Amino acid sequence: MGIQILQFIESLIQLSMIIMVGLYFIFSNTVMASLVKFESGADVMVEINKVILNPVFMAVFWISGLGSLYLVIVAEGFLFISGLVFLVGTTLVTMVRNVPLNNQLQDAGAEREQVWQRYLDKWVFWNHVRTVAATSSGLLLVV
Repeated sequence: MGIQILQFIESLIQLSMIIMVGLYFIFSNTVMASLVKFESGADVMVEINKVILNPVFMAVFWISGLGSLYLVIVAEGFLFISGLVFLVGTTLVTMVRNVPLNNQLQDAGAEREQVWQRYLDKWVFWNHVRTVAATSSGLLLVV
């Protein structure tokens, strides 16, 4: 019974990591390229950043982040590498790079458009880092 619970938890961790692959990918591939084309792209991004902070997203984000730390601590081989790449390349990048940029954009007030131009280059770059890290990590989960 204990082994089955542990296997279920590890599967839940891996599923949450794979869900995050899709989230980072869709922003890199579609969402940001679309927002750039609209005059109100900055305002839409601020709203996206508010809406995304819901219980489902937060659960998946934290399960994937803490789960990747779990893999770093207990796993070996590809699972260990997957956990390390995910932890550093997505969870830490999100907390250290993307979230502060989101906060700057939200707090910009009347200067939001000027901040938006700087935000785009930096945020998109770091999201591409997250996308590559998450995708690499996902590949390592399935080999």
